[in-house]
Amino acid sequence: MAQQSLNQNIFRLVVGIVLITTVVILVNVWTSTNNHAQQQLNRDLDVAESVLEEILANREEQLINSSLVLTADFGFKQAVATEDRATIDSVLQNHGERIDADLMALTSLDGINITSTPSVLPVGQPFPHQTLITNVLRDGGVSSYMQVGNELYQVILLTVDAPSPIAITLLGFRLDGELLSQLKNVTQLDTSLQASGSNSRPLFLSTLPVSEQDNITASISRQLNWREVAFGFSDAIVSREMELASEHDLSISILLTEDINRLFNEFSTLQANIAIIAFLSVIFALIFAALLSRRLTRPLSRLSAIAGRISSGNYDYKIEHESDTREFTNLATAFRQMQESIKAREERITYQANHDAVTQLYNRHSADRILQEKLDDGAFLQAIGVSILGFRNINDVFGYQNGDVCLHQISRRLSTLGGFGARLTGGELLWVPGRELGSDELEELRLSLEQPVNTGELVVNIQVSLGVMLCPQHADTAEDLFRRMNILLDTAKLQQQILAYDEELDKKYQRRLSVVTELEKVLRDEKNEFSLHYQPKVNLQTGKVQSLEALLRWHSSELGFIPPDEFIVLAEHAGFINQITDWVVTQAISDLALLQSKDIPLSVSVNLSAQDVTNAHLLANIQQQLNQQQVAEHSFAIEITESDLLKEPEKAIRCLMEYRQHGFEIAIDDFGTGYSSLAYLKSLPVNVLKIDKSFVLNLDQQQEDQQIVSSILELAKSFDLHVVAEGIENAESLALLHNWGCEWGQGYFISKPLSFTALVEWYEVHKDTNWVG
Repeated sequence: MAQQSLNQNIFRLVVGIVLITTVVILVNVWTSTNNHAQQQLNRDLDVAESVLEEILANREEQLINSSLVLTADFGFKQAVATEDRATIDSVLQNHGERIDADLMALTSLDGINITSTPSVLPVGQPFPHQTLITNVLRDGGVSSYMQVGNELYQVILLTVDAPSPIAITLLGFRLDGELLSQLKNVTQLDTSLQASGSNSRPLFLSTLPVSEQDNITASISRQLNWREVAFGFSDAIVSREMELASEHDLSISILLTEDINRLFNEFSTLQANIAIIAFLSVIFALIFAALLSRRLTRPLSRLSAIAGRISSGNYDYKIEHESDTREFTNLATAFRQMQESIKAREERITYQANHDAVTQLYNRHSADRILQEKLDDGAFLQAIGVSILGFRNINDVFGYQNGDVCLHQISRRLSTLGGFGARLTGGELLWVPGRELGSDELEELRLSLEQPVNTGELVVNIQVSLGVMLCPQHADTAEDLFRRMNILLDTAKLQQQILAYDEELDKKYQRRLSVVTELEKVLRDEKNEFSLHYQPKVNLQTGKVQSLEALLRWHSSELGFIPPDEFIVLAEHAGFINQITDWVVTQAISDLALLQSKDIPLSVSVNLSAQDVTNAHLLANIQQQLNQQQVAEHSFAIEITESDLLKEPEKAIRCLMEYRQHGFEIAIDDFGTGYSSLAYLKSLPVNVLKIDKSFVLNLDQQQEDQQIVSSILELAKSFDLHVVAEGIENAESLALLHNWGCEWGQGYFISKPLSFTALVEWYEVHKDTNWVG
């Protein structure tokens, strides 16, 4: 089939058009006039709409900022918490006057009006829009519009937190005629506001003359046509509706109105002059358009239908098109290529959206959806969590590229076993096998995953821990599965084993959360729940009590007594340990000064963590406290656990050296429980070793403990170190230690830890007691 180019067809058409050049020019003039008029109208309405949005956005931002300031005000929170109505009213009125707010209100969490300024919300009555209360409690804050009586307000509602929500505050600006007049002055367009709702009276405000307000509904989104442009307008206005809100049974919209006659007066004369010419031009244009459309519309319609199928996702339709125009044939070919490319790209995008880029397993979002579908269908699942132990260290030591290779290899090992796999986070994976695995099979799985990984550059040894859950017994939703699997894997990593889910893990996790939450409250609110107890230390050479160890105790008003070994570890992880240490140091030095004022010549030692020792401000704080209380530095000593020293020995040594240079005694607590501290003992800037109580409790009965303790005493002598033995439970153990040359001892045989008051009384009774006599 002989094909003709589109250029040839256009040329033939242009030749015909040239014959009626004058008519074409007149048509172009008319068309340009019409387009320009329509564009001018749209531009005016677009500008007005943008101005309106900007004004409302600025008002909303002002409300948000003011609300945040109000709800952050401590005095206001305290007034709300204590139900101090006078203070609440005063704060709301002052704050409202400061920002020129038209409405300030406070509502209880159950939606009962507490107060409002002005008094438009009846006190003690339900808040008129309970949906807003629900949204605020869910999201913490909401921006909306509401109608109260005959007034419409733009409002912001935020919860008052202390730290949990205790009330809801509301700030609002009125939407009234003054605002509409302001908008008209800026945009030069008339502005109308209408509101309606099932629970409120309809409201309508407008800057339009009353005579034109009846026509405003018919003028909304009105489009101009050529008859009106040419012969005048039946209606004088065009309006655009902008919806502000449609929620909680309240619909609010703004209408922007343009006077058409004012806009088009300049075109009237021109339209009249070209009317006759335009009529003739249309006749000729229709003739040529018919000829052109006959050649263009048919193939274009077919290609348009094809494009519709492609846009709806139908990529399997075979595109076949023949035309006597080369350009249409080329276009059909391009459509075929586009269809194939889009299909391939969509498949690739879909895969990437559902899979993790490193492991090629499902990502967490897709896993959530798939698992929830399985659980909703009542399927039984065995979910196995895989945690690569020390994965962060692998990245740090071998580089992220090699870390990704390790993760990819382990994922492939899981994939070859079938089932369903997903990456949770970092070095944690989730695998759901096709059937339930027994304990032996789980052990085989772990051994297979722990095979060394050859990255091409090096061989990386891998260790994993597994967490096993059964669903729906242990979790009936994907969200619960992920949450409990995280808890399970955290525990499994510590134990480095295959661990099955137990409800006690969840309870322990909730317990840790409760302890951390209460600890945060105690530190934030400075509650008087901490106390120091003191356990006496006896100088085994003189037989007299000459020193004390300060021991922190916490009696929580919510949780009761919490052992130090439980909350201290959590405080270190939560970043609270420095605050706790500051309190301990302050209290210990204060008690030490009080002892000296009572002529009780005792020194005090406090326990510090590795985080405390490396805290650059702690040493200066201790010296400042000692100077203020006029206590000598040699009366204050510190103890640090041996295991803490082994975490970062070089850094710990540098920091401890500063303490020694300022004259403080330093003791290694729980000595003998570590496994490598002997390598650092020579370089450690310490002068006291504390033998762990596990070696002393049964010293008089256990031959092995006697050998360990005597060896530690010999080692201490070789390094010129003093030794404290803790855990002395009877006179026989104390006598052995005395005979072996141990210098200090403490334990329940001498005294249990005592409160400060009980300590003073105990000392008065035993100050002349010779414990080794």
